[in-house]
Amino acid sequence: MVNPIRTVEWKSKCHGSSVIRTLLVDEDPSDIRYYYGMLRAVGHKVAIAGSYSEGMSRLEKEGFDLVIVGQGSPAFEGRQVLAHALEINPDTPVLVVARTLDIDCYLEALEMGAVDYLERCAAPRDFMRAVDAHLQMKTVA
Repeated sequence: MVNPIRTVEWKSKCHGSSVIRTLLVDEDPSDIRYYYGMLRAVGHKVAIAGSYSEGMSRLEKEGFDLVIVGQGSPAFEGRQVLAHALEINPDTPVLVVARTLDIDCYLEALEMGAVDYLERCAAPRDFMRAVDAHLQMKTVA
């Protein structure tokens, strides 16, 4: 289980009193519920996009501290959001999440500039550890 106290304490050290704005882009409602719940539990302000086109539109209109995008199928539909997020702000950490590990998508995501590629079945604490680590790196950079 995620330790919300540790994560929230870290948030306040790295971001002062500001809230971490996270964009969550996924076409699978169960994945959205899964990630949304974890992120909200540790204090993130989460914007949801239920399609890749909606995610790209939100990136145009709003600034985010973190973007989490679902891979989609093995055709990697999430790549368009990954590319667009990094085009708008190369310093924004983008995590790609997948229902099952696909080595080709994994390699492509990292080559494109994703900070991480995680499998959905990862334990919630592993997911939040990755989120924390990449936000800390962003703050230090």
